[in-house]
Amino acid sequence: MSRDQAPGEEGYRKFEDFLKHWSRRDFMKNISIGAAYTAFLAGGVEFMEACANAGSGNGPSVAAKKGGHLTQGSISDIKSMNPVLQSDTASAEVIGLLYDSLMNTTASGELRPLLAKELPKTSSDGLTYTITLRDNIKWTDGSPITADDVKFTYDLMFDPQYKAVNSPRRGDLETYVQSITVKDAKTVVFQLKKVYAPFAVNQLQYGILPKKVWGSLSPTDVNTTDLNTAPTVTSGIFKFQKWDKGQQVTLTRNDSYWQGAPYLDTFIYKVVADGVAIGNQLKTGEIDMGQIDPAVLADVQGNPDLQIVNFPVAIFTFYAYNQNATAKVAQMFSDKAVRQALLYAIDRQGMADSLYFKQAVVATSSMPPVSWAYNKDAKPQYPHDVAKANSMLDAAGWTKGADGIRAKGGQKLSFTMITNAGNKVRENSLVAMQDAWKQIGVDATPKLITFPQLVAQITNDRSYDVFLVGFSWQADPDQSALWHSRNTAAGGFNGFGYKSSNMDKILDDAVATLDQSKRKQLYFQMQDILNDEVPAPILVFNKGIWGMTKRVQGVTGGDFGLGTYTQFQNKAWMKSAFVADGK
Repeated sequence: MSRDQAPGEEGYRKFEDFLKHWSRRDFMKNISIGAAYTAFLAGGVEFMEACANAGSGNGPSVAAKKGGHLTQGSISDIKSMNPVLQSDTASAEVIGLLYDSLMNTTASGELRPLLAKELPKTSSDGLTYTITLRDNIKWTDGSPITADDVKFTYDLMFDPQYKAVNSPRRGDLETYVQSITVKDAKTVVFQLKKVYAPFAVNQLQYGILPKKVWGSLSPTDVNTTDLNTAPTVTSGIFKFQKWDKGQQVTLTRNDSYWQGAPYLDTFIYKVVADGVAIGNQLKTGEIDMGQIDPAVLADVQGNPDLQIVNFPVAIFTFYAYNQNATAKVAQMFSDKAVRQALLYAIDRQGMADSLYFKQAVVATSSMPPVSWAYNKDAKPQYPHDVAKANSMLDAAGWTKGADGIRAKGGQKLSFTMITNAGNKVRENSLVAMQDAWKQIGVDATPKLITFPQLVAQITNDRSYDVFLVGFSWQADPDQSALWHSRNTAAGGFNGFGYKSSNMDKILDDAVATLDQSKRKQLYFQMQDILNDEVPAPILVFNKGIWGMTKRVQGVTGGDFGLGTYTQFQNKAWMKSAFVADGK
């Protein structure tokens, strides 16, 4: 998602000039992707990768202090504080601080018990998972967290009586879970219909809801209750205080947290305009931490008051064609030749170098390079080839008209592309794609919307033509969430309507065995099919880049420091985070 040469003076001047044109409007007016790429490489500019050692950087260099606040900046507001409904990383960051899950994941992807006393006990046939809860876990009102709460939470995502609950987990849980049984107050048993290898990793990391608070709600009310925006009883490191929509979420210390109270008095999730604003506010001290936009990395990493953590992540940026039967563009995008031609036309290496400032790598498959199931030789590949793109569209019967736009059967190859406003890399990626596709006779128009709107379009509304977004994976390589036809259902992540019986079988077979070598072979097949059919082409794999002021301590280092699998979801590292000045 090569950086040993320091920038020369002329190259750095060109970099500074480019930053002046980083807004979407000026980018469209003054520079194309090809021009941007040339401008950088002409100066021989390569940026140093900022690394943080596990035991240094902003690990504890002073004695931990209780008190104070930590403000994290983000370019997107959250969508919900309900773990059952959560479908975006912004919401996940806050939910993980409010609601503990049965399990969580270390920075390297190792599964660890959280509310559970130990890892699940699994039957010899792989169909029964027995979870025993810890003795000291409790809600913020002091009452114990029980197996009834666990069953209730999963029933919301699984049981037919809660079918109206708009959870993106429903497709997988309905497919694999036979029953959920409470054995006693501390024990819950998941009985599966068939072997599901990633069950523990993929399905046991959702925040648990208190049945006594939510149990009286109807299924439809679960989707709309005020508890989704102002939870009253929670279990995590922090408690909810208020949500000023579009501005910030404020959480306060949970003094009765079962692992002991955190050091911080207050955690603030602050919404800022864009990645440039995050960099600026880190420098001014208006925020204490946030994800760094690659465009400002060189600027912030030279600031002596900031520390940068850079690490590989299981996240890719991709775009998807709306192939749902009701979509007006479905027929256009049903032709594989069109989908392939559009990908050939994109200079993805240029985008990785110019827009991501070499903080991303061109994707060769849908599997993250950090995964044990990654196939670096997946085929076919799509190097930048404008001539091939043109010839493929010609052969498919899409001919250019007097206006230069291709058409077939009276339908123009014209559509709108959406992504979330404020993410400058994504905004400018759409501009780059627009420019690349214009060269082959395709009319693509960028449109910016809020991130919650984008998520809603993907999972429910589905009235878009093409969307561009990122997707974060867990440690297991199962990618059914995006590619399985069952997840085209409302609330599912396969909102682009990709359906393939062959793909469904491969995905099902891959989770039906515990033999990793067999699973790997099947995922290699999956990657080849997706590379061939390109229903939702992967542009790049991103890198995780976080900036923190030096007053922030206790975040890096150890199993639960910032890392590949711990920047979102349950942030266990927030328990030990503190601010050196105690303010």
